Amino acid sequence: MKIRFDSRKELSPTQEHGLSVLYAPGKRMAFRMRWYLILFLVASPLIWLGGKLAYGVMMIDAPAQLRLPILEVRAREAGRVDQLFVMAGEQVQIDQPLVSLDNPEWRARLMQLAAMPTKAVPTTNTKLDTRERQLLRTRVSRTEERVQVLEDLVLSGAVSRGEVLAAQSELDAFKADLLAFERREQLARQSPLSVQREIIQQNVEQQWLKTRLAALSIKATQSGRVAEVLVTPGENVGAGTLLMRLERLEEPLLWIYLEPLNISYAAIGQPLRVRMPDGEWLAAHVVQAVDSAGRTPTVLRGPFAASEMGLQVAARFDRPLSPRWRIDQLPLNVRFPTDWEQMLSNSREFIEQIGDFIAMDRTPTTAPGSK
Repeated sequence: MKIRFDSRKELSPTQEHGLSVLYAPGKRMAFRMRWYLILFLVASPLIWLGGKLAYGVMMIDAPAQLRLPILEVRAREAGRVDQLFVMAGEQVQIDQPLVSLDNPEWRARLMQLAAMPTKAVPTTNTKLDTRERQLLRTRVSRTEERVQVLEDLVLSGAVSRGEVLAAQSELDAFKADLLAFERREQLARQSPLSVQREIIQQNVEQQWLKTRLAALSIKATQSGRVAEVLVTPGENVGAGTLLMRLERLEEPLLWIYLEPLNISYAAIGQPLRVRMPDGEWLAAHVVQAVDSAGRTPTVLRGPFAASEMGLQVAARFDRPLSPRWRIDQLPLNVRFPTDWEQMLSNSREFIEQIGDFIAMDRTPTTAPGSK
């Protein structure tokens, strides 16, 4: 597009309908500036895109994320969270208690084993035994009805879940008493040798249950900071359930998502600079050779990203990172020093390829049948 300023007003800027205009030269300049401003506004997207491409060629920038060394604390056995000893943000030391779990079924079994006799019981009055059995069964039946009523009330919001758990514990205790009574009757009818064998098995099982219950309590295996607590007291968890995350007191890693064409910048020891959220630039270096590629997270991907996949490059800061920036998955931006020699070499190769293409295009061709 070519703009020409040769209108009648431009040829005679000081005349307007036969009258002399003193401000015409200034008006002429404003006319030109108006057109230049329109051209600039129209071409600004192309100018911005060209500047972005030129900047991308000259400066090797890449998105990155800060990854803190996280230790996951999981439940070893199924149970119920009895007590939490720490909260998110607290510092913990090695062997410090973190969480205590409990297993109501194992507790009920221990109560049952504790109520069983440790020696042979002589035969007692049959009528008394019958009355005791009926009493125990009545207690179990009434407690079961109470548990059912409380569960219905929980659905309507009239009672809390803790009252239901208390009633279930009472029911387990009554069932344990009934089983212990039936066990005593069975032992009374057995031979002394069988009774002794049963008692030994009870002691072994009791010791095994105590060991398993003691192992439910979890302690810190390393010093660090509690990053997140994922359970609450009274919650039922299964084996392997994630309970909390601990941030270890180690220097964080910087995971950089580098474009594959810039793989030469991923060598071990390669220096780079990291731009922090407050604008400060920190020095870092590559610590691990590239062995995998991954999809760049959406939050780190730019609007004109060349590819969704990137080389995962691990780097560390040259100096200890400030505690205020120890934030897991903190988005950052890194810049590698420009390799001008490699850039000039690539430019020469590109120019030579263009020259060869132009030369081949201008080579005359001989028509078929011509001499």
